[in-house]
Amino acid sequence: MSGRRTSYDAVVVGARCAGTPLAARLAEQGWSVLLVDREPPPADTLSTHMLFPNTMARLAELGALQRIEAEHRLNPVEYGVRILGFETVGRFTPIDGFDRSYAITRPVLDKALLEVAVAAGAETRFGQRVTGLLGAGSEEEPVRGVVLEDGEEIEARWVLGADGRASTVASLLGLEKERPLAGEMAFMFGYWRGLPTRDRFFIDVIEEGSLAWMPCEDDLSILVLGLAPELTRGTQEQRERQFRTGAASFADWFDPTWLDAREQVGPVHLAPETMLRGFFRRPTGPGWALVGDASHFKNPSTAQGISDAIEQSLHVAAELLSDGRLDGYEAWRDERAREHYEWSFDFARFANPEVAGPVFRGIAADADAGQNLRDALSRRLRPQTDVFTQERLESWFAAAAVS
Repeated sequence: MSGRRTSYDAVVVGARCAGTPLAARLAEQGWSVLLVDREPPPADTLSTHMLFPNTMARLAELGALQRIEAEHRLNPVEYGVRILGFETVGRFTPIDGFDRSYAITRPVLDKALLEVAVAAGAETRFGQRVTGLLGAGSEEEPVRGVVLEDGEEIEARWVLGADGRASTVASLLGLEKERPLAGEMAFMFGYWRGLPTRDRFFIDVIEEGSLAWMPCEDDLSILVLGLAPELTRGTQEQRERQFRTGAASFADWFDPTWLDAREQVGPVHLAPETMLRGFFRRPTGPGWALVGDASHFKNPSTAQGISDAIEQSLHVAAELLSDGRLDGYEAWRDERAREHYEWSFDFARFANPEVAGPVFRGIAADADAGQNLRDALSRRLRPQTDVFTQERLESWFAAAAVS
């Protein structure tokens, strides 16, 4: 233990895509920062891996994209969605030169972001859990550090929880989940190498569920199957069979024999519906703050988690560096989540032909609406205000009524 610091400006708990940008920004401005994680990158984690132009621009700004591209071939793709047979495909309105989406697996993404933080001067302490906080987090007794599982106490002006939806920091503070929402689908996902080359991400939604195919880095792809929660029960072998049965429902564009003919990387994984329920937590208090899924969790169906994690981290860093306070953080976070939180759960429900049919028939027939849909994903627009407007909905349902 000799030679180690025991006091920092900030301890960041969690060294993934929420914690590392925050640590990097603080460290590059001269803060002493310690990143703590019991299982650091390149460990995998539940993720869609999908990144839209706004987040690609952030990765380039941070210097992480350059590190990834030095080691991997990235595969930019157009974004395609087909719901109940009505399809829209295209690129995004460019953001800093990025007009397509990318999928980068978390071991690759998180490793690059960690390297950026370490290069900026952040220190690391890996392989140990945080088991306690110094201070209760109240006005009378602000948080002033953490306790590691070996009993070591590390003091800090700020403890920043970036440790996911099951956040230890949030639990130690006794924070309740607020504004809960739930979807209807569970998801299974798996990775394959050597699937045919594609120039688009594609998600196809039918009444029984959905299938999404995302080319990732190099020759790796992720397939995500949305299905009824009861169909996910059973052994691993039964899940593997169910995944193939579900994928066969999309045989008009996905050949299910590819799953056995190509290299499967690891088992089929399960994301049960109960794991995907959304919430907000109070995001800051005396001496502490939460970022990423620890602060706010939405359904992964619209692939906003990585974007939110990075943007929250950079916002918190900017506020701390400006005046050492986080008075505006909660209002900023909630405004950014407005409409997108609810939309993520709308997208995770089974497609009702009476509702989804007219809406997506309308989007498929209106190039501007399709572009607006994509640009809502890259956070240039909002789902209700700019895509599913009252005027459009009235027009689409009126057209369906006479068709």
